[in-house]
Amino acid sequence: MGRGLIRTGLFLLPSLLLVGADAGAATLPPIIATADNAVPGCVTPVALMRFVAQRNARQYPPPVVDPRFRDIASLYQEVGQCVARPPQQCVGIRWDYAFFQMLIETNYLIFLRPDGVPASVAAGDNNFAGVGAAVSGKPGERFKDVATGVLAHLQHVLMYSVTRIPEPVAKRTRQVQDDVQAVMRRLHRPVTFFDLAREWTGTGKSRYATEIERMAEKYASHNCGHAAIKRGFSEATLTAPRR
Repeated sequence: MGRGLIRTGLFLLPSLLLVGADAGAATLPPIIATADNAVPGCVTPVALMRFVAQRNARQYPPPVVDPRFRDIASLYQEVGQCVARPPQQCVGIRWDYAFFQMLIETNYLIFLRPDGVPASVAAGDNNFAGVGAAVSGKPGERFKDVATGVLAHLQHVLMYSVTRIPEPVAKRTRQVQDDVQAVMRRLHRPVTFFDLAREWTGTGKSRYATEIERMAEKYASHNCGHAAIKRGFSEATLTAPRR
């Protein structure tokens, strides 16, 4: 979803994934959040939603975002801090980059392509990453509410890190988990959002990773200060968001 609105859930042959992957893996952070890979302090739900609103306000005519999504950034933060939940070990992810990916996939939560044509998933599907829409013209999965849709997306992201999702919400996650994780284990290092991006589109190309990186930089340029951009958004010691 997003501009192309991107296909998701495909998996590549190991040779396609691994050739040249390490060269770009460091351009985006590892999926799993750690003390050394934490969501920056300048990323807050309020600032994220303001970022979305400001971008959409520049469109003509301004698109209407479903009011059910007004707290979606808070859900990404809440669920993202513990995607895998007890009785399994609690595992958090860089939910900020998952949120930026969501904005690409949904075209800033308007679920329309740039030419105004509806995407393969609609706002009412509560599918924020096109999960299951792996074949052109085939509708993606539908989730019962916004919170379930966010969980489905974040479980699908966490799955790429080789963390086992015992009972995934999304059917597509259940279908591809074994194959995707078999490929990712061949990296022999922490899986990054760059690795996820190469696999997600099923093309072996890094354009999608570049889009995610640019989205993060665009947010940081408005909320985190110029110095943070120069050092790299995922590595910077960042300032508080502007109010």
